[in-house]
Amino acid sequence: MNIDLKGKVAVVLAGSSGIGKGVAKVLSSAGAKVAICSRSEDRLNKASIEIEDYSGFKPLIYSSDISKKESLISFLNKVKSDYGSIDILINNAGGPPPGNLMDLDDLSFEKAHNLTLMSSIYATKYVASIMSDNNWGRIIFISSTGVKSIIEGLLLSNIYRSAVAGFAKSISAEFGNMGLRVHNILSGPFDTARVKQLGDKASKSKGISFDKWKEEAEANTPLGRFGDPLEMGNLVAFLSSDLSSYMTGTTIAIDGGALKTVT
Repeated sequence: MNIDLKGKVAVVLAGSSGIGKGVAKVLSSAGAKVAICSRSEDRLNKASIEIEDYSGFKPLIYSSDISKKESLISFLNKVKSDYGSIDILINNAGGPPPGNLMDLDDLSFEKAHNLTLMSSIYATKYVASIMSDNNWGRIIFISSTGVKSIIEGLLLSNIYRSAVAGFAKSISAEFGNMGLRVHNILSGPFDTARVKQLGDKASKSKGISFDKWKEEAEANTPLGRFGDPLEMGNLVAFLSSDLSSYMTGTTIAIDGGALKTVT
């Protein structure tokens, strides 16, 4: 089975590191013209080299803060101008900071709302008209298993990723007869800087080393390890292709079996 995305334009929000970068690598290797954004020009330049080394194709890079509407729209305008269309949108964002209710101030909720939920809404609304005109499109949300089973100490993520899940399911019904397919992916523990950040905090609270925390955390998944961002990329590439043409509105976990719920 060959995943062929030649001729498609794929936008990966927050695609300069972690899961976003892994997704960008695989989409590019499948033949898509890939555009990524990040707040950090240094990370963008490094990611561009890695993506080109992996796939043979150089991505379009753009410095953008997706939590700010004007900055996000500026990036999407650049992609549309340079590539002529947007066929695949990967709604991805760095997770909001950890914390429980009494740890977080009002501004933390506002920032998480803009970063996690509103970025997805603004980007989706922008591309939906393009995709419906073409009668083809893929909108994929990178979310968290916290949608199915809350993760202690990640209140902001639990709240706003659940809102994203409701948004994704709603628009899958709205756009289904226009050639658009919409999916929500629940990410479990992947070997990324985000997991390291959370692991550092958790290990300190337990009074153990990070390596010990990681060993215990990996042992809690049936597959006994954290995921590789390229594995997320493989799933995204499949959902982005015509091979998944009879699928939409799905919420799919990729978590090494960590979720105990029926998914």
